[in-house]
Amino acid sequence: MHTTFPYFLIESSIYLLFFLIIYRLFISNLTYFNWMRFYLLVSISLCLILPFIEIPVNWTNSVFGNSHFGNTALLNLMNPLKVSSADTLEPVIHSLSNFNGWEILVFIISVIYFCGVIYKLMLLLSNLLKIRLCILKNTKKKEGKFWIINTDREVVAFSFFHFIFINSNLKNLSSHEIQQILRHEMIHASQMHTLDIILVEVIGIILWFNPLVNYTKDEIQTVHEYIADEKIAGSGESKKQYAQLLFNLASEQGTFSLSTGFSGKQINHRIVMVNKSRSIPGHKLFFALLIPVAVLLLLSFSYLVNTPTLVSSSLQNTEIITGDQFSTKIGNINWVNNTIFSSAELTRMLGLKKGDEYSKINLEKRMDADNGISTTYLDKGYLFLNIKIDETPASNNCTDLTFTITEGVPGKIGSVSIKGNKLVSIQEILKHIRIHPGDLFSKTKIVQSVRALSMMGQFDPETIRPDIIPLPMEDRSEFVIVNIAFEVTEKK
Repeated sequence: MHTTFPYFLIESSIYLLFFLIIYRLFISNLTYFNWMRFYLLVSISLCLILPFIEIPVNWTNSVFGNSHFGNTALLNLMNPLKVSSADTLEPVIHSLSNFNGWEILVFIISVIYFCGVIYKLMLLLSNLLKIRLCILKNTKKKEGKFWIINTDREVVAFSFFHFIFINSNLKNLSSHEIQQILRHEMIHASQMHTLDIILVEVIGIILWFNPLVNYTKDEIQTVHEYIADEKIAGSGESKKQYAQLLFNLASEQGTFSLSTGFSGKQINHRIVMVNKSRSIPGHKLFFALLIPVAVLLLLSFSYLVNTPTLVSSSLQNTEIITGDQFSTKIGNINWVNNTIFSSAELTRMLGLKKGDEYSKINLEKRMDADNGISTTYLDKGYLFLNIKIDETPASNNCTDLTFTITEGVPGKIGSVSIKGNKLVSIQEILKHIRIHPGDLFSKTKIVQSVRALSMMGQFDPETIRPDIIPLPMEDRSEFVIVNIAFEVTEKK
C-alpha cells in the first residue's frame, strides 16, 4: 500500500464520489435492477480495494509523461536532518519544532475519527441485537426455508436474511394482498439482500464521516425494492393493482436499519418504476463506464504518489531524478570511512539490501527515519556528520551505492538556557527539558524537549525554537561544546 491511512480514507472517498456521479447521471433511472445492484456493490467495494493497488511508476510516466517539482519545503520535510555543519542543523530542528501544533491537530482528528468508528460499530451491534430480540420474543412459523414472524412493529413487513417479519395487525388487507407482501419479502430473503446491507454497514464504519456511504446504502435498498416489485407486479391490470397496494401501504415509518422493508420513503419512486417502460439493451453500456473511470483514477493516484521530484544526490547537492532511475535495482552497498558503526550495522539501519528496488526518495527517507543512520549518528553527538552518496551503474540494470561518511567530532552539551519567558520560571521550564549539560548532543532529546514544552500549554508551539550554538573547538579536545538556548513565546 503506497498511502498512509488518512490518504487511504481520502482516496477511497474520491473513488466513491466519481462512481456515484456516473451512477446518478447515467444509471439510476434505468430498469436493469440487478445490474444496478451489482454496480453499486462493486463501486463501494472498489473504493476500499483500489487505494491498495499501486501502478508501477514507469506505467504512469508513460501515460502522463515525466514532470519535475522543485518544492523545497517538501524536500526539507522529507529530509529534515541532512547536516554538514551546525549552521544547517539549527534551522532544521527549528522547523521540526513548528510541527507540534500540526501533530496535536492530527491527534485530535484521529481521536474524533476512532470515536466515530466505535460509535458506528456499537450502533451496528445494537441493531443486530434488536433484530435478535425481535426474533426471540415474537411468535413464528416456518414456510419452506423461511421463518415468518408476527410482530407488532408499526411497519407492514420487512426481511432479515431468511426471517420475514410481518405486522400482525394487517386486518384491512385481503389474503391475496398479504400473500403478495410475503412473496415480496421472500424475494429479498432468497436473493440475500441483507448481505448487501451488512457489507455497506461495515464499509460505513470505516468511512463513517462520508455521507456518500449513506447515499449508497439508500440506493441499494431502493434497488432491492425495485427487484422485488418487478417480480411481483406482473403486467397489465395486475401491475396497476400492485401499484395501488404500494400506494395504500405507503408509510414514513422506518424498519431496522439492517433490514429490507416493504414500505418507506422511496415509495413514490417504486410506483413510478413499476409502471415504467423497460430500458433498451443499449443502455447496458453505461455500466461499463465504471471500468475507465476506475482505471483513470488508479493511474492518477499512482502518478501523484510516484511523480519524480528534485532530490539531492548527496547530502549537499541536488539533481533531477528521471522516471527511468526508479526502475533500477540496488547492486552492491559499500561504506567508506565509517568508524562508529560497522558496515553491517549501517546496512541494517538503512533497511535496504541488494536486489531491492532503488528509489532515491525512499533511500533518503530511510536515512532520516527515527531509527535511521542520520538520526542515530546525531543521537550519539555527531552533529557535523556528512554522508556523500555515489551511484555507479552496474550490470543487470543495477546501481551500486557507495556511502562516504565524514563523522567529524562529537558534540557535548555545554549549557541549556531559556529565552523569552516572562511569567513561567526558568526552573519550571527546565523540568521539561530532556537534554542536560554534559550530555552528548542528541537530536531525539531536543525534539522531545520541544514537544514537552509545547505540551505545557503555556507557550505558542509554533514559536518554540532551540538555538544550537557550537563553541570554537579547543586544541586536543575530543568534543565540541554545544550550547542550546530554547526560545519560547508565552501565550497571551
